[in-house]
Amino acid sequence: MSTDTIAGIEDPGGHERPARRRPGARTVRILTIVLAVVLVLALASAVWMWSKQHAADEERSDRADATNVAQQFALRVDTFDGKDIDKYSKSVEGLLTTKYKAEFNKQFEPFKQVFTQAQATGSGKILVMGVGSYDADSATILVAHDASVKSKLGDQVRHQRWSVDLVKVKGTWLVDDFKPVN
Repeated sequence: MSTDTIAGIEDPGGHERPARRRPGARTVRILTIVLAVVLVLALASAVWMWSKQHAADEERSDRADATNVAQQFALRVDTFDGKDIDKYSKSVEGLLTTKYKAEFNKQFEPFKQVFTQAQATGSGKILVMGVGSYDADSATILVAHDASVKSKLGDQVRHQRWSVDLVKVKGTWLVDDFKPVN
């Protein structure tokens, strides 16, 4: 029996373990530099990806805001009560640029008297909308909507397709023009 073994138990110190090689100072420095560069690149990549996503989210939100204003405009133009035409005018004017308010009132003037005398009421329904063009301060929204008009003269349904031009004024989308399209 060997002296290293007593009653079947080996002496833990009896075996020599191979010496562990420690990396040199130069290797540690190189490894630290490589890891630091990888960390900086990963962080820069994450910041870049976040900023791209943030910009895309802001653009989607801005497009949705422009689309909502065009939708409200179409619904407000279609929804009226000949008994309170001034309320109608104020409702629509709230969505218009200063430049376009005068033009809209000029175009609407002939209808005011007819709607009032005929005691007409109107309601609208949006069918579909889409962004025709968009940049940070202007947009064109295409709106397909139906308008129902009831009056003493009879009822009618109008199928309308508009191109609504919007501009951003002090951070708010406003209607600057609209025109029928086929």
